[in-house]
Amino acid sequence: MSSPAPRRCPRELARALSTALLLPGEPVGVRVFADAEAFEAWPWSHPEAALYYCSAIRMAAEGVSLKLARADIECDTAPRTLGLESGFFDDDFIESYVTCGRYRDRSVADAVLVDVATLQRTVGLAVAPLAAFPAEEPPDVVIVATTPYGVMRVTQAAAYNGHVVRSQAIGMHGICSESTAAPLVTGDICTSLLCSGTRYVAGWDEHLMSIGIPRPLVETVVDGLVGSIGRYETDDRKDEMRTACRRRPAPTDALATELETLPDGSGYFVRE
Repeated sequence: MSSPAPRRCPRELARALSTALLLPGEPVGVRVFADAEAFEAWPWSHPEAALYYCSAIRMAAEGVSLKLARADIECDTAPRTLGLESGFFDDDFIESYVTCGRYRDRSVADAVLVDVATLQRTVGLAVAPLAAFPAEEPPDVVIVATTPYGVMRVTQAAAYNGHVVRSQAIGMHGICSESTAAPLVTGDICTSLLCSGTRYVAGWDEHLMSIGIPRPLVETVVDGLVGSIGRYETDDRKDEMRTACRRRPAPTDALATELETLPDGSGYFVRE
C-alpha cells in the first residue's frame, strides 16, 4: 500500500502529532549516519558526558538536540543494537543475559533474542525534537512516547491508510531496538512496552508506551490521525485538541481548520 506524498515539514508533522495525540512531550526524531563526514558536519553538539541512549531520547522529548557517537553512549546494549559496534549476537553477550537471570537458560535466550532488530555500520545518530530537524534533512525514524490510548490511535491511523502496526515486544531494548532499529529494519510502525532499564534510567512514566515510525510512514500516520478524528475521538478530546492548536498557532493551519469544522456527536460510538 503506497503512502501519501509528503506535504508537511518536520515542524508541521510534529505539531500535528502532538495535537492529535495530546502528547505529554515532543515527538522525537532520530537520524542515523553511516558516513562519518556527514555526521561530523551535523551542527548539534555532543553531550558533555556519556549518557544512555534512552535518556537522550527522553531529553529530546523535553526539547534537547544532540548528536551521539559511540563514546557518547554509556550503556553496553544500545551501541550494539544501533550498529555503533558489533557483537549483539556474540556468544558471550547472549550468555550474559542468562547469567544475569534475564532468561531461564541459553536455549530460551537464543530463541527470544534471535529476532531482536539491530542496525549495522552506524557512525553516529542525531537525536532531537522532530520539529528541530530541517525540512531538507528529516529524521529516519520518529519516536512517540504516549499512552496505550495514543498507541491505539496511531494503530487506527496506520490502518486508515492500509498499514498494520507491528508489535513484537519482549520487554527489553525498548527504545534502542524496538523503537529505533526495528522500524528502520522492517519498514513498519513498531510498538514497544519499553523495558525496565529505560523506565529506570530515563524515568518514563509507567503509563507510557513507545511507538517508532519510519520516515516514509510519518505523513501516512498524520493523515490517518486527522482523517479519523471525527469518527474515533470523543467531543471532549476534540475540544482539547482545538485548545492545543489555539495555544500554538501556525501560519498555515489546516489541522486547526479541520478541528474547528468537526461537528460534535460525530463519533461512531455516539447513539441518539
